[in-house]
Amino acid sequence: MLSINTIDRALESRDYDRLLRDLAKNGLVMPLPLRVQLAESSAGARGLGLRRLVELTFGPTALSKQLSESLLRLQSPEGAILDAAGRPSCLLTAAFAAGLGRVLRDHGDRLGDRLAEIQSSCDRSLGRLAAMQREDALFAGPEDRDEQDRLLTSAFIGYLLVDAPGFAAVCRGHELLSALEDRLEIATPDTTQLINMARLARLSPTEKPVASDLYDRRVLTAS
Repeated sequence: MLSINTIDRALESRDYDRLLRDLAKNGLVMPLPLRVQLAESSAGARGLGLRRLVELTFGPTALSKQLSESLLRLQSPEGAILDAAGRPSCLLTAAFAAGLGRVLRDHGDRLGDRLAEIQSSCDRSLGRLAAMQREDALFAGPEDRDEQDRLLTSAFIGYLLVDAPGFAAVCRGHELLSALEDRLEIATPDTTQLINMARLARLSPTEKPVASDLYDRRVLTAS
């Protein structure tokens, strides 16, 4: 089980590949070619580590605040995350947006005066990600050499972000999933798994119940 302390130690030692491997062992579907690309920048591990950290906690923690701040410093003025060669990376930008998007979705009501900055950075990352989306709704990263690479990258982005606030509208999320589903027959097993996971995430509820809903549920259960 990947714990908060394990995430903290991996980030402290800058062992980003180890953290990505641990995330994969603990349920994050992340094929090896993508893990290698994500490990090229600390933003990949930090974004996905933050996403997992939010899942493990009930509100902002010292570590989640530290991770959020470090991610904000890595974002380019245009909103992207750059790879080791200084090129905008849709994969790294998606990891960035996935981490901050999960913070906004699950802890947004507890961010206080940090909410506006995190919301703005997440919005800019989604806008830059949308600019890297092609006419066919798939993404193309600087290291994607052929159609299979594009499919794998696009499926991973859909899997990460299909339930993130704002993604569907800004990045044509429904068109992306349709494009991926249309290519299932030519997809590799890794890509097929990611597409299926994205479809499941799309069908899952993303809204937290409000206090009145919880109260009504308790009353109905008691009666």
